[in-house]
Amino acid sequence: MVNTYTRALVIVGALTVGLAQFAQAQAQQTPPSQQPSAQQQEQQAPPPAAAAAKETVTSADVTDQEIEQFAKSYKEVTQIQKDTDKQLESVPDTAGAAKVKQEANQKMADAVQGQGMKVERFNLIARSLNQDATLKQRIQQKIQELQQPA
Repeated sequence: MVNTYTRALVIVGALTVGLAQFAQAQAQQTPPSQQPSAQQQEQQAPPPAAAAAKETVTSADVTDQEIEQFAKSYKEVTQIQKDTDKQLESVPDTAGAAKVKQEANQKMADAVQGQGMKVERFNLIARSLNQDATLKQRIQQKIQELQQPA
């Protein structure tokens, strides 16, 4: 049970790091009027197990369905991160902050899984964005499509 919990935290930690890297990469492509605040782009140090995970994929390895799942997950996760940043501003102690972060990590993992994607796959795609320009472009295009009013 403890191993499962620890593994989940490591995976979610990698998710957070992967998203921070993706947000930073997307911010470089986003017009200044649409860029997120600097506070949203803060990166957390990766857990040791996450730092060791260097595997990546190419655009050819990622299906259109995964692109859509990733883009939808990304939108949800970034909203959770924004909400968490606001919550953390009013938390007076480190124990409270740790609890808020832990709850946010669980919400992020649930958001990814709710889109039908495994957290591990989401993290793998996120790590691959800076290695594959075509993959990055496909995801950015899908995110822009999702932001358009229906």
